[in-house]
Amino acid sequence: MLRNIQALIKTFILVVAAGAGTPQIALAEDSLPNDPEQFNFDHVSCRGEPYEIRIIIEGVKKNEGLVTADLYPNEEEHFLRGGKGRVKLARYAAKAPATKFCITAPGPGLFAVAIYHDRNANKSFDKTGVGLPAEPWGISNNPRARFGPPPLDKAIFEVTEDGATLAIKLN
Repeated sequence: MLRNIQALIKTFILVVAAGAGTPQIALAEDSLPNDPEQFNFDHVSCRGEPYEIRIIIEGVKKNEGLVTADLYPNEEEHFLRGGKGRVKLARYAAKAPATKFCITAPGPGLFAVAIYHDRNANKSFDKTGVGLPAEPWGISNNPRARFGPPPLDKAIFEVTEDGATLAIKLN
């Protein structure tokens, strides 16, 4: 059931008004894959292992830089803490309009994924002078983003021995 929710959720994008620097919320069109066949793709990272998470990142604008994914456990104190909290990191070349790859969870359970398009490939999530994201990003289940990161409970999905599928829209 959780696998199908991603395709049904409308997402919100945090937009900085041109020249004003004032955050605003804008509704994004839901163009996430809802056909299970779209998750049948080949990538060097996809080996058909138990607990494999097949991920499609929608909204990649250019074939430049890297797409980085962090896999987090269902523990609030670890969520979005980077190397201090993640259980797995994956980096692959960005491919427009969608980057597809797999990451394997350490076992069954509840997890969350945070991704960003590292356009300059500096292996860092760049931010503006006022702390807003300077690079496109997304989180599993495409939760609403208001004036800060979404809570962990909005990003959680289940991984079974059969794995999971995620469609994440870049903001």
